[in-house]
Amino acid sequence: MAPAMLDMRVSGASAIIVHHVPAAHRDWFMGWQAEVTAEIQGFPGYRRTDVYPPPGDQGGDFVAALHFEDEASLQAWLDSPKRARRVAQLREKTGEFDLRLVPGGFAPWFSDCAAGPGQAPPAWKTALVVLLGLYPTVMLLSLFPGAYTQGLGLAVAMLIGNALSVAALQWGVMPVLNVVSAPWLKADPAKSPWLAHGGLAVVLALLAGLCWLFRQVTG
Repeated sequence: MAPAMLDMRVSGASAIIVHHVPAAHRDWFMGWQAEVTAEIQGFPGYRRTDVYPPPGDQGGDFVAALHFEDEASLQAWLDSPKRARRVAQLREKTGEFDLRLVPGGFAPWFSDCAAGPGQAPPAWKTALVVLLGLYPTVMLLSLFPGAYTQGLGLAVAMLIGNALSVAALQWGVMPVLNVVSAPWLKADPAKSPWLAHGGLAVVLALLAGLCWLFRQVTG
């Protein structure tokens, strides 16, 4: 599923949802996610949904990021009967999932990367940097210790995996990416076109390289 086009605004509130989907249910989940995305578009304050599937046609962790104008709009969707029905369908088919709310969107992770006072990096840039940190983190944790926690049952394995991924992102991966990506996040395309466009090319190349590398490992 192709993610919706990224806009240039800073997301007011986001929810990060990790679904562990068996390979046999992959196509069903993609259809379910498309139906949910079509339904959520009618809610006030909705901006977009970004979906990051595992590589290839195998099962694994699907990461979905929901973005709303503000926390009240996001909470209205989370508390809605429509979402409750969709969640019941999902749990019946694939089991539990992990939901993490991010008040203020991704902006708090990049508070030191503003181009000026009262400003924040464009939402599409922060989303790409988060993806650059999230993708290898989820993949590595799926390979290890994920391969060794499966015998503990889905609920325990998901708890361990998500606890480790949140800790890794919060205190390890994102602080490093925050510093490394700061020049690109602050770059003004009008004043520094080479830095703005070159930084984007580097991020996309790194994502493509990581995808190729994990494809070699996972098949």
